[in-house]
Amino acid sequence: MRICLVGPTYPFRGGIAHYNTVLFRELAKRHETFLVSLRKQYPNWLFPGTTQRDESERPLAVDHHPILTPLGPHTWRAAARHVERLRPDVVVIQWWHPFFAPMTGALARRLRKRGMRVVVLCHNGRAHEASRIDGILTRYAFSAADAFIAHSSGDRDAILEMRPDAKVVVSPHPSYACFRMRDAIDRTAARSTLGLPDRETLLFFGYVREYKGLPLLLEAMAAVREKRDAQLVVVGEFYSGREEAEAIVARHALDDRVLFVDRYVANEEVQGYFECADAVVLPYRSASQSGIVQIAYEFLRPVIATRVGGLPEVIEDGTTGFLCDPSADSIAAGIERFFASERDALEEQIRGYRARFTWDAMVDVIESIAVEPGTTPPADERDARSNTSSTRLASRRETSSAS
Repeated sequence: MRICLVGPTYPFRGGIAHYNTVLFRELAKRHETFLVSLRKQYPNWLFPGTTQRDESERPLAVDHHPILTPLGPHTWRAAARHVERLRPDVVVIQWWHPFFAPMTGALARRLRKRGMRVVVLCHNGRAHEASRIDGILTRYAFSAADAFIAHSSGDRDAILEMRPDAKVVVSPHPSYACFRMRDAIDRTAARSTLGLPDRETLLFFGYVREYKGLPLLLEAMAAVREKRDAQLVVVGEFYSGREEAEAIVARHALDDRVLFVDRYVANEEVQGYFECADAVVLPYRSASQSGIVQIAYEFLRPVIATRVGGLPEVIEDGTTGFLCDPSADSIAAGIERFFASERDALEEQIRGYRARFTWDAMVDVIESIAVEPGTTPPADERDARSNTSSTRLASRRETSSAS
């Protein structure tokens, strides 16, 4: 098939750009794949970080066409014309924030009018810190799609709340092997490389935002320290809450137990931080799903997480990690459960469990949803193209089964 992705990629940084890039690579193994990307992302006044650019020495990069700007309607029309010339069988648009709703909705509507099938791949069914206008914007964007892919049942429910007639397929977030860039080293060596004391280590990884619950984890560390010689490494740029976090550390005298790495770490640094950790902690107050879990599983690290959003759908309590309530006491208890567990058994269980989170499965979902009848009646020529694509896909699957 001919598949067109729409969304960010390098030189932009962050999880959505990484995801879209890896998805492009995986789709390109089977199909003729194109990527229409962003020329600009957020305006500076809206972006809380230091830079939107990925400054990694080893970026995740693919061929793409940087056309779109969220606040430039002329670029939406230019992108639509470009996609029309590509004549894809399906267009897959990445969705993660209502700020992009006008661009997403306008682009999807124009492409559907030209008879193209538009699928929205939804990373967040609703904004993490949502306002009333966010709901209005999201409804506008969602009303323009033929179908949706969600990574959790919670996101599916959020989509259906916005658009009850939506066709939604749930498929879990795939794994992230892309951050394994060298041979593995043991925890002691990893800690030495990072200049950390060689003691049991917990990792909080990713942008620090209010919904991620870092204060709960810091309060929990005060209780953990009473029983364990453990440390917490917080790796990620603070978008909010730095003063509150420092105040908690000072109040509980955790200066020698908590390290803040307040910056966006380059791709080549990610492996070292996960290798230095015994477990990864997600103390979220709310969540849709998380790519952090999949990075942790790639490095065979158990995940201690709160029972919110889609996290319980990808963490088996006592098998691949430990689930707790979003409170400091419950998180501390979850950490103690981990420390009392059999670490080697957890790693082996993760090794088997992570096999279900493959990019092949995500490509299968896109293939299947691409050949289903759309809600927009296609032109005669596109009917013929769709039938041809369905025949090719069926033939490929029959060949695969026979072999």
